[in-house]
Amino acid sequence: MKEKKNYHIVQEFQEVENWVAGLKDEFAQTGQTIFKSRNEVKIFEYGDQIYNVKSFKLPNLVNRFVYVYFRGSKAARSFAYAEKLLKLGVPTPQPVAYAEYIRGGVLKESFYVSLHFKYDFTLREVLNYQVSERDRILRQWVAFTYQKLHGNGIFHLDYSPGNTLIRHDGDEYHFTLIDLNRMKFGEIDFEKGLRNFRQLDTDRQTLELLATEYALLNEKDPGLAVRKLLAYDRQNKNYRHRKIKWKKAFRKIIRFGCSARQSHPTQ
Repeated sequence: MKEKKNYHIVQEFQEVENWVAGLKDEFAQTGQTIFKSRNEVKIFEYGDQIYNVKSFKLPNLVNRFVYVYFRGSKAARSFAYAEKLLKLGVPTPQPVAYAEYIRGGVLKESFYVSLHFKYDFTLREVLNYQVSERDRILRQWVAFTYQKLHGNGIFHLDYSPGNTLIRHDGDEYHFTLIDLNRMKFGEIDFEKGLRNFRQLDTDRQTLELLATEYALLNEKDPGLAVRKLLAYDRQNKNYRHRKIKWKKAFRKIIRFGCSARQSHPTQ
């Protein structure tokens, strides 16, 4: 089956075109893995630069078709959103390229390339009480979210703790966003802005701090903000709990079906 390859490179990085053109084989054979879960991220040195390459998990059957003809792959969206965020003054690692591999009319592999970004820690370490000046960092992060994201109509749909990189410089903490393939753009009111903090999975005291700070920036009632954010947090945790139960039940059904077929082989 013939394979079709699509890739796009930022103009100032055209020197890496040959490398990007062969990215599927490069990723499989070389590079240093720095993250691996559903997706995998590797570091590559090419020329005098260090690059991050994210390989996205093979999508489900429907999305393999949708990402080719209607929506764009996660790699392509990551690239486009990174460029848009930078134009709006929102820090994210410099996008370099994306590459897609299509076979049989459906997406098989996709890769997003950005410059490697050095940071001191992520928001996860802050929330887990592993960093000094915790409350100060969180207040600065809320202000960053309010001003840079919501003020520009940016709603990060995967605003989880690992997706904010933090660099400490003097008295200031600088925030950089990653995992950009799921974003929405448009006007963000007070309640919608609060919902952006629902995925943090942190303790009540921290949620109260975040809600209060966000309310003050919006000139709203802190008590109302706390109640709403605690409710959003419960909803998110309940959803995650149900999702885990559904996955466990589905796996049991699959295992039962496999066991039944093995016990009664076709004659």
